[in-house]
Amino acid sequence: MRTVPEPPGNTPSKRTGPRRTRLQAARHAWILRWIDPHFTHRWRTYVGQSAVAALLLWVILLGEDVIANGAIVAAIASSVAIVFFVPHSVASSPVRIIGGHVSAVIAAYIVIGFALLFPDSIVDATWFNDLLGALAVGLVVLLMSVSNTEHAPAAGTALGLAMRGAPWEAVLFIVTAAVIVAVARVVLGSRLRNLI
Repeated sequence: MRTVPEPPGNTPSKRTGPRRTRLQAARHAWILRWIDPHFTHRWRTYVGQSAVAALLLWVILLGEDVIANGAIVAAIASSVAIVFFVPHSVASSPVRIIGGHVSAVIAAYIVIGFALLFPDSIVDATWFNDLLGALAVGLVVLLMSVSNTEHAPAAGTALGLAMRGAPWEAVLFIVTAAVIVAVARVVLGSRLRNLI
């Protein structure tokens, strides 16, 4: 008599290794493949760092009433995001955070000084403001590269200051916010984890 082997799907399988959680098992569904695999194990870290980032930005934005420049606020928010996404990267070092934003202020003042050489009819033109913004970003990239203070969000600071002007309130806000973010990075540094 001839025996036919059982199909592989009908035999009980022996699991080796740890059991998967429901979220880990659900990751194999096509809709959930975008979830970071580390999130299932370290969700408290992700949620905690996000909450602290939101709290820090809220504290910084309490003084934002005098600043009506969205590019500057977005640049500071980007600095906060970098510090809490990848706190142990080079871009999150306090020297680069403060140095990058100070370089942006310097670049903006140089570009604004350049604009003073032209008559008001040219300075008021939209294309000229766009040119000033582009020159400020190019100059801040050069200044940050030379001074070894590369911090990408500072390009937004330079753009915002060059295109909207650089009143002392805005400069004070930028420097204060950069110092607050840098101090938070130093104080919380050992507790923060890279999320990327």
